[in-house]
Amino acid sequence: MSIFHSTMSRRQFMKAIGLAGAGTGAAALVAPNFHDLDEVVASGDNLQKHPWYVKERERLDPTMEIDWNVIHRYDRRYMGQCSNIRAKYYGKAYVEKIDAESGALQAQRMKDNVPGFGHKWEALRTGLSQSNKWSVSYLGPEVSGKITAATPESLGVPKWQASPEENAKLVVAAIRLFGMAEAGFNNLDSTWRTKLVAFNEKGSSTGSQWIDTDPANVPASAARPIVYENVDQPYYTTEKWVIPANKDLNVLYLGGPEPRETDRTYPSRISKSNLVANSGTRNIAFYSTYNFMRALGYNMFGGTGHGTDCFQTPGVAVFTGKAEGARMSNWVISPTWGPRSTDLCQITDMPLAETHPIDAGLWRFCKTCGICADSCPSNSIQGLDAGDPSYDMPPINGKPDTQHISGLKRFYYDGSGCRNYVNEFIPGSGCSACAAHCTFSTGSGAMVHAVLKSTISYVPILNGFLANMGRTFGYGAYEDPEQWWDAALPQFGIDSTLTAQVKSQ
Repeated sequence: MSIFHSTMSRRQFMKAIGLAGAGTGAAALVAPNFHDLDEVVASGDNLQKHPWYVKERERLDPTMEIDWNVIHRYDRRYMGQCSNIRAKYYGKAYVEKIDAESGALQAQRMKDNVPGFGHKWEALRTGLSQSNKWSVSYLGPEVSGKITAATPESLGVPKWQASPEENAKLVVAAIRLFGMAEAGFNNLDSTWRTKLVAFNEKGSSTGSQWIDTDPANVPASAARPIVYENVDQPYYTTEKWVIPANKDLNVLYLGGPEPRETDRTYPSRISKSNLVANSGTRNIAFYSTYNFMRALGYNMFGGTGHGTDCFQTPGVAVFTGKAEGARMSNWVISPTWGPRSTDLCQITDMPLAETHPIDAGLWRFCKTCGICADSCPSNSIQGLDAGDPSYDMPPINGKPDTQHISGLKRFYYDGSGCRNYVNEFIPGSGCSACAAHCTFSTGSGAMVHAVLKSTISYVPILNGFLANMGRTFGYGAYEDPEQWWDAALPQFGIDSTLTAQVKSQ
């Protein structure tokens, strides 16, 4: 450390950057209490430093309460939006009918040039189609059934060796170049293995797998179980995915923002912002990160894609400190970019320094807000009338809830009702009304938003008032989706300064 030690006061520092006199106002909420310039310098030495108002919690202790004696591995075959589970709750005939009619309705809307669904919107959706032709297996990207990425051996160098902290910074710097924004890490210990790794991949939902009674009747052939074996390397067959049982492994989470403005076009052919991420950043980032890790000499495995990986990815975002739980429990909320994140979760044998759950006041705010539930056209999200979060799962359409696992004190989301609504009334669209109206989907650039985020974190008594402000200002979907075409949007529709904020705050 330099022998020079500045004694410049916080007031002098604020004056130097042009914020003198704001100590009891906005700047007091936005800025931390630096005692001298050495603390200012030290505050920027972490590639993923949280904003000052975000508090770090203990490992595996997120803001949403968890009963670890009850929680168990989630079976992804029971995900609410799968057609067989939708049929269990709402009847096979109804689900078959709306699914069969959805394509014709979508085509007719295009021909009728319905705002959000006309010809130009169809062309835009076509342009967002995923173009990568490589297949993604449990072990990573394959070309013609083979892993083709370079290895240290093929490069003529030894395997990369560094401390977990150095490796973590290495990964963060690389994934930002590849198009993601931040990474989270945690050790795949016994708790993760027995409570948080999925029990099965989602599998298919073909007509032969309709279920009208008990979801336990899902055929075993519908998905491969994820199992542990005493092997040195992960592998897969047509019948199972295998994780090494006695090898030290880590969980790797990759996340980044998705374009908020596409959500605001609800309902439209692009009102599902992860379409943009899937067509570009997500594929590129995963492929590039996999090649990067492989070239350093480390495995990265676990499948990828919606329903075809080893984890419920939102939960991993929470446990690695990148988000908090939300009322609209189909998504979680990042303190930087809100409820819309493109994310990937993998298992790796690279040593990585852990990141822990955070408290930015987001979960507490969700308890008093309810805007997402108010805006949900299918009433699939529990609103303020549901009371406090609960361990008790309410029935879905009069039947016991098997879409969720027990052990989380939360609000509940009916994935089957959500998907049925989309297929019946806005086929070809992603709904996203809840994300579009979420208080945390608003901008982040203006000081007022930073002030409000810090207020939410430190002065929760104002949460109800701030939630109603969101209603008053009318944040949410465009009055007409055609407004999107006139919006001046950045590249990929994402404010790239968000990533810089994650690094520098």
